Amino acid sequence: MTKKNPLRGWYSDLFGSRGVDVAHALEYVDQLASASSDPVAVQTAARVLLNTVIGAVDQILNATSPERLALIDLIDERIDAHKLIREDAVADKISSWMDDNLDLDDEISNWMSDNFDVNDYNVDDVVDDKIKEWASDNLADEVESVIKNSLTFNVIVN
Repeated sequence: MTKKNPLRGWYSDLFGSRGVDVAHALEYVDQLASASSDPVAVQTAARVLLNTVIGAVDQILNATSPERLALIDLIDERIDAHKLIREDAVADKISSWMDDNLDLDDEISNWMSDNFDVNDYNVDDVVDDKIKEWASDNLADEVESVIKNSLTFNVIVN
């Protein structure tokens, strides 16, 4: 993450810098201040110094120092030594363990056979029962309605 340099607002492209060498920029100010009575030259040197300081602060804020890298390495060593894992590796560890120790198809099959009896849920019996129930509730009324309204009986006696 880039940190914001609070001095960045005073940086000016109109003036040079001495990179990040603040000591060299101070020498430049001293040389111009002692060799010249021109205030513009001293002002220029001061702005070069300011640009150099801003560059140095940028480098400090955003550079990865050797100390920081050493600290990261030390933390990684401690994690490895104590068999700790980082968050980004947790999913890989879990997946690897499951692949080595579990057969999910067998586990699901075992659970289903222990907890689910297909005969308790025989769809054919349920459908047959529903049809029979509907017929006993409705068929007699429907047959009677058809006979009364649609059929004519002729009785012939010989």
